Order: sequence, then structure tokens, then C-alpha cells
Amino acid sequence: MRSLIVASCCLLAACTDPAVHDLDASLEDAGVDSGLAMAPDAGVDAGPPLPDPPPTLSATGLFTSGASGPYAAGAREYAVRHPLWTDGAEKRRHLLLPPGAAIDTTDPDHWAFPEGTRIFKEFLVDGRPIETRMLWKTGPGVGSWVYVAYRYREDGSDADAVPDGEADVLGTPHDVPSTDDCRNCHRGGRDFVLGLGAMQLERATFDAWMSEGVLPPATSYGAPPGDDVARTALGYLHGNCGHCHNDVHPLARNRALRLFLPVGVVDPWTAPAWVTGANATANHDIGGATAIIEVGDPAASQLWVRMGLRDDLAMPPLGTEIVDDAARDAIAAWIASGAP
Repeated sequence: MRSLIVASCCLLAACTDPAVHDLDASLEDAGVDSGLAMAPDAGVDAGPPLPDPPPTLSATGLFTSGASGPYAAGAREYAVRHPLWTDGAEKRRHLLLPPGAAIDTTDPDHWAFPEGTRIFKEFLVDGRPIETRMLWKTGPGVGSWVYVAYRYREDGSDADAVPDGEADVLGTPHDVPSTDDCRNCHRGGRDFVLGLGAMQLERATFDAWMSEGVLPPATSYGAPPGDDVARTALGYLHGNCGHCHNDVHPLARNRALRLFLPVGVVDPWTAPAWVTGANATANHDIGGATAIIEVGDPAASQLWVRMGLRDDLAMPPLGTEIVDDAARDAIAAWIASGAP
């Protein structure tokens, strides 16, 4: 329930500032319509109206029929190396491209997808399908994405679109996000998509998509640099925090912290997360922590402290009600290791 309550007020709060506010209140919008921070607002309403998403999951084309499989021909399942923490829910991900289409990987850090692309993420709790999220690119530009989450019916016969979100679905603590929640996070993707890129895609899938022509031959593959400690921490921060703390999201205009990991970084101590966070003074004292990263001291580092909170100061600010202890331990080990 917490995520739905705090999402609208906390999502854009920086890791360095616990104040509850919306950065867009007095700033020029650099949302998904323009894709670039500081760009004039092109508004998703600055053209023909977008189509409504299908009202039910069975009408989205993910499955050959119904809402439980088999999957449609051309639905490519994929996995990510640094998944978003969602309280341990099982996830299945599928990409549906138009026949013969390929992903534009010219920008190795922000892939662009062809018109007609549909991307799905299914959530299961204790093996039971609970929710499926859909992104559908209805036109050529970044402002053409249509998106919604589908909540499964009690009998599992289908799933219905819930644009306003829903808390504690089907008797579980799982919260389905609203379309506003979706937009607030996905604004950090230059083409709106998160978690599907060179730094995230599993190697076997990457190679298969290269051979199938889904990815162009010159596509770069990314991997976090350093030893196991650095790779685990940088990968986690990229997958769980980098979609807001990057150069695209409106948050970039007010905060310097960058947790997105670009392709090509070879020295872990030059990764943006370390460069912008190490020994950087935070705006407030939270639990005795006054630095974003106090090198060598996780307990004095707000990055680590806020990962352990599940209130209005929590990071991430929505989508989770249970602390990811394994990830927090990994971040603690990274902070404690210090720079050479």
C-alpha cells in the first residue's frame, strides 16, 4: 500500500533531499514527450490523440488467445541482469516487434524502438499471475507510447486495465501502479523504455537477437566494471535507481547524483555513481548520515540508509514495501571497500 500513497509526492525527491515535492511544479517539463532534460515541452497532447490501450490483457496480442498462453508468435522472452526489486515477485518479460523490425541501438545507452513495439512485464506472487504491464509504441516518436497495467481477475480468466492503479491486489501486498506512476519512472528513458538495453540484457539473449537481426551488427554490449563487489553494486544501482538518477529524467535538473551506468566505463571508480556520490554532502541529516556516500562507512551514507527505509524517505520511493537486504548488503560492501 505504501507505494501508492507516496508515489505522487516522493518519486522525484532526490536521494540527497527528503523534502516531499514535485520538481515539475516550477520547471519546464522535460517529460517523455521531449525525451531530453531542459527541452521545451512538446506534450503528449501536441498531436493526434493517442489510442486507448486495450481494456483487457487478452486483447493486447501477448497471447494467442486469452490471458494465460501460449504466447503469440514473435513474442520474445528476455531476462535482465540487474532486475528491479519488487519484493521478490517473479517476473516474465516479453518483447513484440513488428515483423522484420529492429531496435535502433545508435545510442548505446538508450535504445530506440520502432513504431508498433509492445513490451510486457508479468508479475507473479507465489506462482500466481497478479499483474501484467504493457508499453505500446503507437507512433514514431517518444510521445507516442501508450501504457497501462492489467490486474488479473480472481478466476484468472483475464486481466483488466487499471489506469488508476490498485493496492494489495488479490489478497497480496502487491500494488499495481497507476499510469502516472509508470510515467514518472519511465520519463528517465530517452525512448520511455527502461530495463531493456545493452547494460541489462542477458548475454545469451543479446547474442540471439544479434543473429536474428533484432539488434544491428554494431550494437555494443555493456557490463559493469571492476571486481565482484563493484559489479554487483553498480549493476544494482543502474537497474534500480538509474532510471531516475540519470541525465534524461527531470530530476537531473535539480540533483547531481547519477546512478545510471553508461556503456564503456572500464574503471569502477570513474563510474558516475562513485564520482557523483562519494563524499558528496547531502542536503539533510537522515539518521545521522550527512553524505550521499561516506567512503568506508555505509552507516553514514544516505545511499545505504535510505535503502533500508520504507517511509516517505525511502529509496526507491515506490514499488516496494520490503527492504532488499541482499542488495543493501552489496551496497554496504561497495561503500566499505573505498577507492584505491
